[in-house]
Amino acid sequence: MAKFIGHGILERYSKNIDIEKEEKLNHIIKILNIPDDLKEHIIFIKNNKKLNFDNLIKNDDEVHFYITPLGG
Repeated sequence: MAKFIGHGILERYSKNIDIEKEEKLNHIIKILNIPDDLKEHIIFIKNNKKLNFDNLIKNDDEVHFYITPLGG
């Protein structure tokens, strides 16, 4: 199982997902039910590295995600 751990207001989107082979992060975001307008303001981290939507996720991965601050 891959673990997706949302922090702060994203905690409700946390989930463990069984992935058969590998899936692109963009597909996993749909499974997590993260709204499209919100996903552009989230950073996804795996092994201390920022992911992009084309990165592959597999079982045993642990991905943390955080909302990025807006404005200035």
